[in-house]
Amino acid sequence: MIFIAALFVSLNALALSPEELRESVLKNFPLIEEALMKYESTSGAVTSAEGEFDHKLKFKSRNRIEEQYDNQYFETTLERNTGIRGAGLIAGHRQGAGLFPFYDGKYKTSSAGEIFAGISIPILRDSSTDEARTNLNVVKLERTQAEEEVKLKQNLYLHKALSLYYKWIAEERILRINKELLALAQKRADMLQKKFDRGDVEKVKLVDTGRTIEKRRAEIQKSEAKLLSLEAGLLLFVDDLSRMSKITDDGTVRLIKPDLPPALISDTLPQVKILSLELEKGKLKEKLYEQSKLPGLGVDVLGARELSGHAPYDPDSLQVGVRFDIPLENRKAKGKTVEQSYKLRALEKRLLYTERELLLNYKNTLSIIDLHHQRFETVSSEVEKTRTMARAEETRFQMGGSDLFVMNLRELDVSDAEIRRWNSWYEFHQAVLDAKLYQGKI
Repeated sequence: MIFIAALFVSLNALALSPEELRESVLKNFPLIEEALMKYESTSGAVTSAEGEFDHKLKFKSRNRIEEQYDNQYFETTLERNTGIRGAGLIAGHRQGAGLFPFYDGKYKTSSAGEIFAGISIPILRDSSTDEARTNLNVVKLERTQAEEEVKLKQNLYLHKALSLYYKWIAEERILRINKELLALAQKRADMLQKKFDRGDVEKVKLVDTGRTIEKRRAEIQKSEAKLLSLEAGLLLFVDDLSRMSKITDDGTVRLIKPDLPPALISDTLPQVKILSLELEKGKLKEKLYEQSKLPGLGVDVLGARELSGHAPYDPDSLQVGVRFDIPLENRKAKGKTVEQSYKLRALEKRLLYTERELLLNYKNTLSIIDLHHQRFETVSSEVEKTRTMARAEETRFQMGGSDLFVMNLRELDVSDAEIRRWNSWYEFHQAVLDAKLYQGKI
C-alpha cells in the first residue's frame, strides 16, 4: 500500500488506482530503472576489488648463453594477499642448472629443483588496513549506498507521480463544477431569451447572462489547460492515461486521517543512510591515510626444501628477512590525512542538518495534515449550507421572489465552496504524501 486510502467515492470513480500507479512507476519509470542499473553495476565493482585477493600464478625464466657461464633458471610462484592483517602467502618451485658465477650462486639448485613456501607480515604500515582492503570495504559501502539511492528515488518519484495524480483528480472535479455552472447559465439564458421575446424581461438581464456564460466558459478553458499540463506530467509515469476515467461520483466524499507515528526514526531514512555510509567510507580512507604515514616495517619468513636427495648442501633451509623503509617527508600522506579529516567534519555537519531538517519537517507536516483535515470538514459543511441556500434561492426565483443577480451569486457561492473543498482534498493528500516521503515509506 502506498498509504491508507483517503478518498471514498463511487465504485466506478477511477479506473486507475493509486496502487496501480505505484506499480507502474516502480516497474517502468526510466529514472528508477537507471538507479537500479547503477546498483547492479556495483556488484562488478565489488568483484573487481575482491580480485586483489585472488591467487596469482607467476612464472619467470632466465637463460644465459656465453662461453664461461651458460645457465638456465626457472621459477614458478603462487601468491595471495590473505586480507588478514595484510599478510601475504607465497609458495612455489625454482630450478637452476648450468654454470653460475659465484655472485649468482643463489640461483643454482639440483636437477630436481627446490620448493618453497612462506608468509609476509607487515608490522606497521599496511597492518590494520591497506589499499586493497580499504578499496574493498569502500565499494561494499558504495553498493549499500546505491541500494539506498534506489529507495530514495523510488520515494521521490512516487511522491511526484501521486502528487500529480491527486492534483489531476481535484482539477478534473473543478472542471466538472465549472461545466455544471456553464450549463446552468446556458439553460437560464434560453429561458430568459424566451421571456425577452415575449417582452417579460428587460434586455440588460439577457446581456448579464451572456456575460456570465463567457466568464464561466473562461473558467472551463482555464481548468482544461491545467488538466492538459497535469496529464503531460502523468504521462512521464504512466504510458497510457486512457484507463484514468473521469470522476463520476455524486460529490459525496470523506477523508480518513492516516495512522502516522508521532516521531520520526531518522537513521532508517535513505537520505540519512546515504550520508552515514558516505561518512563511513570517509573514515575508512582516513584510516588508510593515517597508516600510510607510518614507516614500512615487515617480516618475511620463507621455508625451502631441495627436492634432490643428493644435494651437496643441507636440503632444508629457513629464510627470515626484515623489510624497513622510512619516508623522510611523506607530504602526500600528511596532506591526504588533513584533507580527509576536514571532509569528514563537513559530512558530520551535513548529516546533523539533514536529520534535524527531516525531523522538523515531519512534525510540521503532521500538524498540516490535521489542519487540512479540519479545513476539509469545515468546507464540506459550508458546501452543504451553500447548496441549501442556492436551492432556496432558486425556488424564490421561480416564484418571482428573487432576481437573476442574487441567483448567480448563490450559484457562484456553491461552486466556490466546492472548488475550495476539492483543493483542500488535494492539499490533504499532498501533506500525507509529504509525511510518507519523510518516513521513506511511500
